[in-house]
Amino acid sequence: MKRHFIRTLFLFLLLGALDAGSLKAQIIQYASPIDTAKKNATDTAVKKKVVPSTLTFGLDLRFRSELRHGYKSIPTSDTTAAFQINQRTRFNVDYQSKNLNVFLSLQDARVWGQQDPREGQTGTSTTVSPTTTAPLYLFEGYAEPKFGDKFSIRIGRQRVMYDNQRLFAENDWRLPGNSHDAIRLIYNNKINFTTELLAAFGQSGENVFTTKYAPLVPNYKNLFVNYLNWKVTDKLTLTTINTADGYQSSDPKKYTTTNERFTNGGRLEYSTYNWYVTFSGYYQSGKDSSGKKLGAYYIQPEIRYTGGPLTVRLGMEYMSGADSSTHPKTDKNFVPLYGVAHRFMGNMDLFATFPSDVNGAGLVNPYLFIWYQKGKVLVRMENHLFYSQSQFVYKGAPIDKYLGFENDWRVNYKPSKIADVEAGFCWAAVTKSMTIIKKGGDDTGAFPYFAYVSLKLTPTLGKITF
Repeated sequence: MKRHFIRTLFLFLLLGALDAGSLKAQIIQYASPIDTAKKNATDTAVKKKVVPSTLTFGLDLRFRSELRHGYKSIPTSDTTAAFQINQRTRFNVDYQSKNLNVFLSLQDARVWGQQDPREGQTGTSTTVSPTTTAPLYLFEGYAEPKFGDKFSIRIGRQRVMYDNQRLFAENDWRLPGNSHDAIRLIYNNKINFTTELLAAFGQSGENVFTTKYAPLVPNYKNLFVNYLNWKVTDKLTLTTINTADGYQSSDPKKYTTTNERFTNGGRLEYSTYNWYVTFSGYYQSGKDSSGKKLGAYYIQPEIRYTGGPLTVRLGMEYMSGADSSTHPKTDKNFVPLYGVAHRFMGNMDLFATFPSDVNGAGLVNPYLFIWYQKGKVLVRMENHLFYSQSQFVYKGAPIDKYLGFENDWRVNYKPSKIADVEAGFCWAAVTKSMTIIKKGGDDTGAFPYFAYVSLKLTPTLGKITF
């Protein structure tokens, strides 16, 4: 009896265990499709990478007071300093979505007092460029449809900034800045390769017949650019820029003739540890705006060391020119297209417009920059030596190629992400040669200097995500 009871109990427990295992298997089998569905839904959401659309409203405000006594133009013994305050206001609207970006920027750029606020009329000063007298205009306005993650087309008025901005820049230092009316095909693999094709064609109005172009200020009639940036390795980067820009003949009877200028070249960059080395070079051919055959070049070697808060840059810019005594049939003056000179050739902008600022003699600019950054403060001390690249003859005699020296000091303080305070003091020691080349005679008795204080605010007024 006892043995029978034990045997029965054992069989019962065994059957119970088997039945529980079967039930567990059933539960697992039943739950598995649900878990799989959840996992598949999660994977699908991850793969789709649903990107929300955003609409951002922002301001870009800049106020700058300037004391000028040698900015852009060499002073003489009878000139007095100029003091002024300028203001630039931009209202930006930025729409971002998976398939389309749209950006609008309305801008007002003026010198305080230039426009009478009682009458809303612009002053009659002839010293202000036409681009700064418009009370309000469209600085940027473009749409950028996207075709996948790598390809897009940007159409409309837009800033164009390539490489280190030596040939194409937004020119942020200038009160109005710079933008282009263009169409731009952009490819970016988001890893190590970017290339762009840009095209522009300008007209001064809606023509019924012909394509005669008569802008208020000299500007290209057509522009084509190919930009390429390839990060060959984590240390080596190659950039190329190849352009063609055409200027309509200055002869009214030859408006159908467009003088095409070609600029070809690029830049190599190599960085390792605390060191950075770069070399860029460009060659210009074709014809200049007057129709003269063009053959000019530009090179820039630089080496940079960064150690903690300290950065030291040593380099040189070399722009070709022509000996004034030879009267060559080929224009040898290199023009840095639509780039920025302020950050390369001194903050006093003594050499900012080419070839007029060098009188066709070219320019050699060895420089030494020393930057020190600690927390929210950046101190910069920059030095420039200036030489004419070619021999310049004045009153039948060649002049000394050494033009002078410039020393710039700048301090930036960023108390927050939206605020930047900058103060600068710049001075130059000019020679008789510089005053001759810049068409200022030979008066070197005055002390050229330039000082300014700037406040820039970039607040975001609102952001909508949907």
